[in-house]
Amino acid sequence: MLARGIRSYHRPTRMEDAMNLAAQGAVPLAGGTRLLASPLEVPNVLDLSALDLRGIEAEEEDLVVGSMTTLQDVIDSPLTYAATASLLPAACRAQSVSRMVRGMATLGGESVQGDPDSEVVAALLALNAVYVIARPAEVRESPALRFLKSPAEDLAGGGIVRSILIPGTPHGAALERAAPMTSAPSLVAAVATVTFAGDNCIRARIALTGLETRPARVLEAESQVERTAGGDTALKRAVEQVVARAPFRSDAHASAAYRRQAAGALTLRALKRAVERARKPADPLPRLRPPQPHRAPTALPYFTSGRIEITVNGRPLRAEVEARTSLLDYLRGEGLLGAKAGCDSGACGACAVLLDGRPVNACLTLAVRAQGHGVQTVEGLGSPEVLHRVQAAFLAEGAVQCGFCTPAMLLSAKALLDAVPQPTEAEARDALAGCLCRCSGYTKPVRAVLAASRRA
Repeated sequence: MLARGIRSYHRPTRMEDAMNLAAQGAVPLAGGTRLLASPLEVPNVLDLSALDLRGIEAEEEDLVVGSMTTLQDVIDSPLTYAATASLLPAACRAQSVSRMVRGMATLGGESVQGDPDSEVVAALLALNAVYVIARPAEVRESPALRFLKSPAEDLAGGGIVRSILIPGTPHGAALERAAPMTSAPSLVAAVATVTFAGDNCIRARIALTGLETRPARVLEAESQVERTAGGDTALKRAVEQVVARAPFRSDAHASAAYRRQAAGALTLRALKRAVERARKPADPLPRLRPPQPHRAPTALPYFTSGRIEITVNGRPLRAEVEARTSLLDYLRGEGLLGAKAGCDSGACGACAVLLDGRPVNACLTLAVRAQGHGVQTVEGLGSPEVLHRVQAAFLAEGAVQCGFCTPAMLLSAKALLDAVPQPTEAEARDALAGCLCRCSGYTKPVRAVLAASRRA
C-alpha cells in the first residue's frame, strides 16, 4: 500500500455525516485501487462503502448506476449491455484484465481518481453520462463533459458522487485501443457512439485517451458525423478533426506523433464499427456470472487503532490494528504467509485472498475494512492430507513452478468454480488474468482449472 500517513478511518452510514467529513478534509475511499496505490498523503480516510451507493437500475430509457458499483458489477449486469450498446462493460474490461481489481474498483472512484488514460472515463464521456452529486445544501447534476475535466471543482466543500445517470441508449458504440499487449495499459484509445433517426445520424460522440489532459471529447469531430448518413466521407472528416485538434502527449511510452497517427486509425475504426452496429441487431449477451450478494458493512464513526474482529478460514480472530494496517500485513502478521507481498499496488495479484467469497487484493484492502467479514486464504483451502480439488488439479497438471503466484491462482480458481461449476477456457483465463506469473505462463494453470471443474 503506497498511500502515506493514514491516521484515522471513518465509515459513516448517513450521507450527511459523510459530507461533513469530506468538507473537513477527509478523503473519500471507494474501491481503493487508485487511492491506496498512489503515493498521496491521506491522513483521514472516509470509507463510502456503508452508504448504500451500489446498484444498477433502469428508469424508463435511462440507466442509473450507483457510484460504488464496481467495474465487475457492470460487466456482470445484463442491464449495462442493453443500455450502453455493450460499451460500458467493454470499457470496464479494457480498463483492467484483473478480476480482483475490477471487483474492487468503482465507477465513482474511477471517475474521480482514475488513470489519466481511463477507458471507463472515455466511455462515460461518449455515453453523455450525468453525475448526481450530493452536497451539504443541494443535490447537483453535472454532465460528464464538465465533471470529468476536473472532478475536484464539483466536489469541493463536501460533495460526494451519489450516482451516474446514462440517458438514452446509443444505437451503436465501439471502443478501439492501441497497447503493447492486451493486458497492458493503452497508449491511446478511441471511443465512439452514434444515434440515428431514420437514415441520418442525429448524435455522435467521440472520446479519446492519450492526451495531455484527462480523456476528452473532440466536439469538432462529432459535428462532422452528425446530420449525415455516417458514410466514409463524413467519418474521414471526423478523423481529420481528431488529428488536427486533439492535444496528444509525449512521454516515455509513446510520442505525441505516434499517438496522433494511431488515434486517427482507431477513431475511424471505432466510428465504422459503431455505425455498423447501429444498423444490425444487438449482439447476444455473453454468459454472465450469477450475482453474489454484497454484505453491507457496519458503521465505524472514528478509528485510529483498536481491536477488530475478522473470520479467517472459518476461525474468528481478534487483533489490534492501526487505521493504516493493510489486510495483507495483518494476515502475514498472523502467520498466514500464503498471501504474498509483491507489487503493493494491485498489479501482480500475489496477495489475493477471498473476502466473502470474492477475490480481492489484500495489499489494497485496509484491515479495518474487513471487520465483520469472512476472509479465506490458501491455508484454508485444503490440508496436506485432503487437498482441495483445485490444489490436486494444479499438482496433476504440473501447474506449479516457483509457487509465488500459486496461492492467488488457487483462490481465484475456487471463486470461479463456486460461481460457474463448468467454466469455459475463456472464463478460466479471465479468472486467472490478475495473477501475474513469471514462470509457467498460463497454459497449465488454465488446464488445471478446467480439470478441477471435472473433479467431484
